[in-house]
Amino acid sequence: MTGMAPSPKGWATFAWQSDYGQFFLVDREDEDFEAPVEITPEMEAPSLCVMPNGLVIYTQSSPQQHIRIAIYDSEPEHPVTEPMSGNLWTRTEQTQASFPSRSFAISSPSLPDPLPYGPIFLVGSADCVIQINWMGL
Repeated sequence: MTGMAPSPKGWATFAWQSDYGQFFLVDREDEDFEAPVEITPEMEAPSLCVMPNGLVIYTQSSPQQHIRIAIYDSEPEHPVTEPMSGNLWTRTEQTQASFPSRSFAISSPSLPDPLPYGPIFLVGSADCVIQINWMGL
């Protein structure tokens, strides 16, 4: 019998306002998180910036983004197309990230009101591998 494909431990799909063409995945206990103000070519090329306790993800524009976050114990198969439209991903990047509290939240430069973060996600380890797929950059 072959192994079964990993299934997500948790996931969410939602719309998010990507203020100033960016949003953040931040360790939820990092109260001092500040995204870089200057966006360098090294950050622009992969459309992300790895921070000590999170990530800045650049979307190139500020309109509402449709974001799906899925958390797995082991690396899943990565579809080459976006699930809802069936269109090929515009860009794919993979990176290491650190969330010391073993949890992260989504946020933006304007911060959700009244709390500093939006939805919170739990991960099994402080150090994670993250794959980000963009559509329509």
